[in-house]
Order: sequence, then structure tokens, then C-alpha cells
Amino acid sequence: MKSKRTGMKKSKKLSIVLDANWYVSACISRKSRRTLYYNILKNPGLQVFYSSDLIDEFSDVIERPKFSKYITPKQTKRFKIIALKFLKKTSGGIAPEIARDVDDNYLLGVCESCKADYLVTGDQDLLVLSEYQLTQIVTMGQFIEMLGT
Repeated sequence: MKSKRTGMKKSKKLSIVLDANWYVSACISRKSRRTLYYNILKNPGLQVFYSSDLIDEFSDVIERPKFSKYITPKQTKRFKIIALKFLKKTSGGIAPEIARDVDDNYLLGVCESCKADYLVTGDQDLLVLSEYQLTQIVTMGQFIEMLGT
């Protein structure tokens, strides 16, 4: 796969940002989805970035009462510990005022700060943008298809 930004070959790691909704999904879903996310995090051709804001959003969402029937606080903590071993922290950057939902703008700032090739999200307010600067905004299905897995 070639990077849109530089046209470099596969040897360059692709920089990606996973929206918090995908961490929530991996936390509460069945084994197959968790395996998918684990494989993305461990993929040597990918570097997954996060910011403090992204982890805060994940924590706020996963701790909602409606998720307590799927995952305990102890399991959530374990998930974070495991995931953070594979992620690279970046600053949030300056969040542009572009997304329809202003609460999503921070993700664009994260993408800008790490020069992400892809933002993987299920959020329609971000997907309608299709790209931001050099970052392609795609669904998980589109991203997996691009990876060829």
C-alpha cells in the first residue's frame, strides 16, 4: 500500500488514529472484533496514535451505566493497559472548527499533530469530510479493505 502523502512503499509505517468509538466497540464486543483491533495494534506496518483527549473520551463513554452489563471497570482498566502498550501518544494539536459536531474537532487536531494517514471512525459527522489535510477519513471496513486483510 502506498501512502497518499509521500507515495512511499510499504516499508513506511502508516500513521492512524482510531476514534474512541472503536475502542469502545472492541471493549464490549465479542472475541472476533477484539481480535481485529489487537491485530491492528500489533501490525508492524501501522503506528496507532492517541491523545489524552481521546483516552478521556473513551473513559467517559465506556463508564456509562448502559455499558456496565458488558464490561466491568476492572476489565476496562485492563483493556487500557494492554492497548496503551501499542499506541503512541501525540499532542492534541489545535482543533480546527470543521466537523459538524464540535466535540469531534479534537480528533482532527490529533490527526494533524501526528500527520496521520488515516482516521478510522464510524462517526458520520467526520466521515462526510472524507479527508482533512493529508488524512483520509474512513470506516473500519474501508480501512481493512485498503490493508487487504
